[in-house]
Amino acid sequence: MESAAVSAVFEDLGGFGAVAQQAGHGEGPLVGHLQRANIQLASIPVFVAKGLADTTVNDLLDAAKVSRRTFYKYFQSKLDVLEGIYRTAVQLLLTRFREMRNATGSSDAWLRAMVERFFDYHLAVGPIIRLMHEEALRTDSPLGAHRAAAHRELRMLLEERFAGEGVQHAALTYQALIWALEATSLDLLGKGGDIPLGEVKQVIGDLLVTTLCSRNTQLQHE
Repeated sequence: MESAAVSAVFEDLGGFGAVAQQAGHGEGPLVGHLQRANIQLASIPVFVAKGLADTTVNDLLDAAKVSRRTFYKYFQSKLDVLEGIYRTAVQLLLTRFREMRNATGSSDAWLRAMVERFFDYHLAVGPIIRLMHEEALRTDSPLGAHRAAAHRELRMLLEERFAGEGVQHAALTYQALIWALEATSLDLLGKGGDIPLGEVKQVIGDLLVTTLCSRNTQLQHE
């Protein structure tokens, strides 16, 4: 996948603007953040082309056009780079979900907007998302902890929204819906270009809205 396309998706999610804002006004921290971003973005097409196992640190140095010294200033290993990409991607997407919660109005509209953003993002970034998902599913991978944390944060976002409306769902209900999103994304990414994306968005959107927005599913605590 073209690095420019990945950069565009990250920028659409607020990536470089968020990095610059978080870095403050000091040149040193900002340069450090941008250098990390440069190495991560340059590494994405390498990971996609060669896979994690066959990618070497030298491959990443060549792609990012940085010295070994610069690389090890920011990362400990190639897996550390992939972990950073995964963590950044997840946090940017969760940040956008939070922003959308305040901007979309109704819960119905928010859920459908999240589904739209989720699948557009995953399919635009493409193979690197599949590679990272598969790595995150490994119990011995550091990406697994970030996946679990992302699931917890998304569950909290959903719980807070519906608790504010006086609707309470079982924690497993939220988790099952997150699994459905994740599994559908992985399946779509494995099928190539022939994807009924509009239908997928509609069906998954209906699933979330029907499950979460109906007060008939509210738990009654005696």
